[in-house]
Amino acid sequence: MKIWVLAGGVSPERDVSYVTGHAIKGCLEDLGAEVELIDPDWDLPHQLWQARSSGCDFVWIALHGSTGEDGTVQALLDWLGLPYQGSGHLASALAMDKGVAKQLFLSGQIPTPRAQIWRQSHPIPWEIAVEQLGDTVVVKPTDCGSSVGVNIVRTAEHFAEAIQQARAYSQKILLESYIPGKEITVSLLAGEVMPTIEILPVDNSFYTYEAKYAVGGSRHLVPCSLSATGLAAAEQVALEAYQILGCEGLARVDLRVDEQECPWVLEVNTLPGMTPTSLCPDAAAAWGWSFQDLVKRMLELGLNRSQKLSSVR
Repeated sequence: MKIWVLAGGVSPERDVSYVTGHAIKGCLEDLGAEVELIDPDWDLPHQLWQARSSGCDFVWIALHGSTGEDGTVQALLDWLGLPYQGSGHLASALAMDKGVAKQLFLSGQIPTPRAQIWRQSHPIPWEIAVEQLGDTVVVKPTDCGSSVGVNIVRTAEHFAEAIQQARAYSQKILLESYIPGKEITVSLLAGEVMPTIEILPVDNSFYTYEAKYAVGGSRHLVPCSLSATGLAAAEQVALEAYQILGCEGLARVDLRVDEQECPWVLEVNTLPGMTPTSLCPDAAAAWGWSFQDLVKRMLELGLNRSQKLSSVR
């Protein structure tokens, strides 16, 4: 097969995307594919047209953040008839906008922290945020991943700083109630729940960008420390979140589990990281799968999805 791996791109997460892209490229080459690593720019539609014209058989999206996870690339590839791994353009767009995804979770009675949307046209003062969300507020851009621009805020001064930092990445900012408890993530592959992971940042902070990607920045506890009842509840709401967004292939659901072991869905990642410190490969390893096993299955699922779409055109 001739495969293009899209990595880098124009989002704030391009550095992490490169790490994922190189890991995927090496794995696909080990599987016998002819692989070219492409760093997409603002001329991406023309680049993808070239991929189609050159006989590319599959495009692996190793992009993270806006223009990679938000459905833009997926829609272009669907239009061109080029197969790719993971969720389609609609599920990708819904999951990427944390505010929209939260509304869908609420409509499906999936537990998720209380939230408000801060906009320049509708700013929310610290006093109102505290009144509605509690004395600890999570401030995050609505359409970034990798914990970019995320802060946990407890004072008015820090709130103003956190808003300015988040505005560097997004015009819409999610203000969310902070849920004390455990950081849990559930990976799903084609709707099948993989081993649940508990994340323990080494400095006892929340799961920051550095904790995610620095070697030794966090420990991944598999099996996690939840009781059997708590684990079942977390896995069930993760599956419901995956399904209500219409996800396909590999996706990862991030949750907080409180002291009563009630799970709260934070977000769904439709293009999870595949770096040496990433969570999904660790979940696969706990399943008894190698990194290559996981990549091969994702490739197969992407090809199967493309064949189904072609059959109804």
